[in-house]
Amino acid sequence: MSALITALDILKVFTFAEPALNQAELARRLGRPKATVHRALKTLRESSLLEYDPTTRLYSPGMRLFELGQIFSSQNHFLDLLTKRLQKICEVHGHTGYITIFDGPDLMVLRMIRGSSPLAIATAPGYRAAAHSTSNGRAMLALLDDEDWQQRVPEPLPFVSHKTPANHAQLREILGRIRSSGRSLTDSESYEGVASCGIALRDPDRAEIYGIAISFPANLLDANAREDIALALDKLRADVSWQDT
Repeated sequence: MSALITALDILKVFTFAEPALNQAELARRLGRPKATVHRALKTLRESSLLEYDPTTRLYSPGMRLFELGQIFSSQNHFLDLLTKRLQKICEVHGHTGYITIFDGPDLMVLRMIRGSSPLAIATAPGYRAAAHSTSNGRAMLALLDDEDWQQRVPEPLPFVSHKTPANHAQLREILGRIRSSGRSLTDSESYEGVASCGIALRDPDRAEIYGIAISFPANLLDANAREDIALALDKLRADVSWQDT
């Protein structure tokens, strides 16, 4: 079992920002002996889960992981449905949209749809952020009962900015408002000058929770424009919920 855990932990280290790493760096980040990491890397290479470049001595995700990703995408019709609906909103309003899932206490971006707005944030697929600090992350947490989200996020909450909740009591108050309105809003919390409107939905077949957010420049949109974006997300949720009943 320890060998399997080491192999899984190795796979978790790779990101879009760091798609290739050497054995020494992997051992350092995992805090495990080099011999242990070497054995796990050998198994991952033989399974085509990792590839190894003998010239650079770097490991990177292998073809088998790509194939598994394709299987996931082909089976996840709900995600495709959300993506198509979000694309329409981004085309109309010109702002960037995101679809996310939980990754422990964080959220991970699955899909990013760029709008025509010049606002650019480095949140490509694979990017992770603290769920309590984003509009879509809070909307996702609001779909959980209090016991579940309290077990998911640490106490005190990791510091992101002075505008984000610092503890469970503050977060509980925010989640209560989200449950009442169905909307989650942030303004210059994770990124200065960036506002976001988010919602969350649960896949009726898999019970997976997906967050959806539209981000826009905080100082460029008035209250009416923000309400238009929120209404578009409300309609997306209503349309998808009706289609899956």
